[in-house]
Amino acid sequence: MFLRIEKGSAVPISRQIVEQIGMLCASGQLVSGDRLPSIRELARELAVNQNTILRVYERLTSAGLLEMRHGQGTFVTAGSKDDQIAAHRLRLIDELRQIGRQSLALGLSPQGLHDLLDVAFEQLAATARASISDSSPQEHSP
Repeated sequence: MFLRIEKGSAVPISRQIVEQIGMLCASGQLVSGDRLPSIRELARELAVNQNTILRVYERLTSAGLLEMRHGQGTFVTAGSKDDQIAAHRLRLIDELRQIGRQSLALGLSPQGLHDLLDVAFEQLAATARASISDSSPQEHSP
């Protein structure tokens, strides 16, 4: 499971993880029955405290997205994918409204906001390409 934590972000780490796992489920990259890494494994992989991962798993369990089975692990539930997508869409619309208010306060036109969004997407794509190339096996010459 690929998760990316932005430690310098104003968004709390636990929220970043919750949102990313939710998106993986909504997009179908994680499906019902998939086993997630153990709390210890994911905490080590992301270099965060185990209690952070425990809180994330508990939050997603209470939301009906995950199921924690004692002695077996944590699994994606058979929750409605359509409901997950709808919830993420509503959250995104709310965040876009906030961005819209900020852009109006700065005097940006709709086109100016679109231009900034294009820049943000380009940066995300560059970051994704960089992380893929960083995780690719490196060839070593003798």
